[in-house]
This record gives sequence, structure tokens and C-alpha cells, in this order.
Amino acid sequence: MRAFTELRKHVAARWAEWIGGGIVRPGVRPGDAIRPIPGLSLLGTKGAIAARTGWRSLCVLLLRVLPPRRHAIVHGWPDDEGNAIETLRALRRRYRGRIYWLVSDANYAGPAFAVAELAADRKIIRVQRDTGRAVALALTAETTFYTHGLFTAVRPPANRLVVNLWHGDGPKFASGTDLIRSTVVVAGTRLWGHQRQQRFSLPESAVAIVGNPRIDQFSVTPASDVLERLGLDPTKRTVLWTPTYRAASGSHGRTWRDADDLTSNPELTQIVAALTRMAATHSMQLVLKPHPLDASSYDGAGVTIITHELLAAVGVTLYQLLGAADAIISDVSSIWSDYLALDRPIGFYAPDLEDLQRRGKLNVDNPEALFPGPRIRTPDDAAQFIEAVAHRADEVRPSRFPGAAQIGVVAGPRVADRLLDWLDRFQQDRGRPMLFDATSR
Repeated sequence: MRAFTELRKHVAARWAEWIGGGIVRPGVRPGDAIRPIPGLSLLGTKGAIAARTGWRSLCVLLLRVLPPRRHAIVHGWPDDEGNAIETLRALRRRYRGRIYWLVSDANYAGPAFAVAELAADRKIIRVQRDTGRAVALALTAETTFYTHGLFTAVRPPANRLVVNLWHGDGPKFASGTDLIRSTVVVAGTRLWGHQRQQRFSLPESAVAIVGNPRIDQFSVTPASDVLERLGLDPTKRTVLWTPTYRAASGSHGRTWRDADDLTSNPELTQIVAALTRMAATHSMQLVLKPHPLDASSYDGAGVTIITHELLAAVGVTLYQLLGAADAIISDVSSIWSDYLALDRPIGFYAPDLEDLQRRGKLNVDNPEALFPGPRIRTPDDAAQFIEAVAHRADEVRPSRFPGAAQIGVVAGPRVADRLLDWLDRFQQDRGRPMLFDATSR
């Protein structure tokens, strides 16, 4: 009996994962969305495409036949993804129905600052994502929020509110999103909000340019507490380096590459040496936070590394760490577009920028002109950036650069509440009932 139960659970999980043609799944290159899941490869690629198309057609039908029920679905990847967490917190305050949180780890309690709010009770119920129950709940939810798509991310009917929170703005091109559909998509900037409208085939009125809810975590915990938990010196100014991946290593052994690893750049050692030397001169600390999918470890880079696993272990989120940083160094990552809301210095180290553009990996024509901060090409550039952060921070604030105005970041607190307010107005404008209580102060 136990073996049968385990087999049933395994089949349900693989089926829920396999039908997720509307999911940009972690560890799966987005453009690879139609590949068969291991174990079902007997169908072949054509069979997988046909089956997934059939599932999506069935979803379209079921969403129109099954009546919506008074519950909400929230799904983010990873489980601690900031947009999903902040949406959950706002829904708990303002949504009267039950909230089903689809998670990969049913024991995940949430980031330390939000554990009490997200405690499993009758309001927020955790459900394993890759299960038949999750599929059934998603098919009957009156409102759904996700960051990477969902197995029911087909064209929704008018009586459902499906919100694509997405997972950040920025110049890096996101491929393989053609299958993801929603009622509304969220953006943190005007520039990438307008792009998202075209990317997801939505009218302008369905693009909520209200900010990314995760930036609410910038100020949820005092910076000194965040730094102390991570073993950093709270008395020193912190420069956080946040490179995105060039080569990714995901689940199921999948790998892909957008460009050569940063660690293979012959000038990296000299750049890091200049950064760390100048940081020490000015009693600052340089910290590197790699992307969780990055295949490079940066172990030999000669800089303090904060991994996603360490953040989780001490109960700190990436956006709490960003809020504690006095400046960041980034590239084509989406992180810096959120950090713009703080108007703190950003340096750009992207030695492969032109190569990424040639390969079609960027969604803007002239990224260097768009960068709201100095570009770091040489060790001297690196030293000058740290020097400027130490003594002339106002001169290198993003608002001093033309690109900041072109990007048009949406700043301000309580972004998740702002999103729910926007959604209620959207519901009214399309003749549908409002779903959320008035903002609670």
C-alpha cells in the first residue's frame, strides 16, 4: 500500500509539472518549455507538444465551465521570491477568502520577518505545487498571482483575475514567454512596463506599473540587523555586487549558457583587487551575491560571498540585503532596476555587454546609454567608483544620469497595497466586483 501511495504521488507530481506549459520553470531554460519531462520521453517532442496543447485547451474550457470560488492562489519561485511574499502579506490583510500558497517545500515558513504573518492557519494554506490538488485549486480560484507562470496560465475568462507579478524588470531578454497568459501584468518601471504589454499581448490598460512588491522589503528590517545576521560589520558601508548568471545550472541536470562566465574574464582578478583595496582604504566592505542559478561559484574571486543558501539560513531575503547596501555593482540583472527606487549609487560591470547584445540577449538597443551609473571597464574605473561612493555619492546617484528618467522607476512604500488598489480600480473599470478591502494602515 505504501509503495502504491508513493507511486501515485510521484505520478501526480510529474503530471502537474509536465502540463505546466505556461510555466517558466526554475532550472529549465525558458525557450525549452516544450521539451518532454524525463520519464515521459516516450511521447517524443511532437507528442509532448500535442499533449501540452491539449492540456492548455482543456484549461481554457475548464476555467470557463467551472465557477470561480472565493479563494486566491499565489505562486512564486523560489518559495521566498519577494514579489510573491509581499503579495501574500497584503492579501492576508485585505482579501477575505482563503489564500492557497503553492510551494515547492510545504514546510517553508517564509522569511524570518514574516513568519508570524504567514503562519499556516485558516487564512493562508500551503499546498505542494506539483500535485493534483494544486491544479484543482488553480482551476477554481477567483484570483491568481504568479511570478513565473503556472500550469493554468492560459487566456483567462472575464470572471477570473489572473495577475502576472513576473520577476523583475531590466535589460535582459526573457525568451519562451509566449505561452504565459494573464489578465494583468505588473511592472516596476515605465520602460519595461510598456515592453511587457507587447511581450504578453495585453492592452495598455492591463499593465500595472506600480512597482515590484518585493521592494517593500528594503526597509522591513534595520540595515544593522541584516548585516549582523550575515556576519558583516554593521559599522561599515557596504557595496553589494550582484552579477546575473551567464551559464546556469538548474534542476534535472539542465544547463544553458548566455555568454562566457565572468570568472573567465582575464581582468576579473584585477577588478576585484581594485574594488577590495579601495573599499578597505575607505573602511567599506565589498560583498558578492551570485544568482541562485549561476554555474560559477566565484570561490576564487577574493571577495566575501553571500549565497542564497546563507540568506535562507539566517532568515534574510535578498531585498533586505539590498536595502542594507550603500551601493551596488550590477550588469544586466533585474536587481538594479528595483534598486533605482532607493536612488543609491550603481556601478555597472558588464565586460560582455556588447557580446550579449550581438547574441540578442538584451531587450534595449543601447544599454550603456541607459545605465543610470558609471560603467566599470578597468581597475581604475573600479577604484574610482568606490572613491565616488565614499566621498561623492550624490554625484553618482542614478537620478543624476539620463537613463534614470528614461527608465521611469516607480518608487514609494507599500507597493503591494498599491497593487491591490490598482487591481480594484481595474476590476471596476471592466465592470467586475472589487476583491480587496480598503488599505489597512
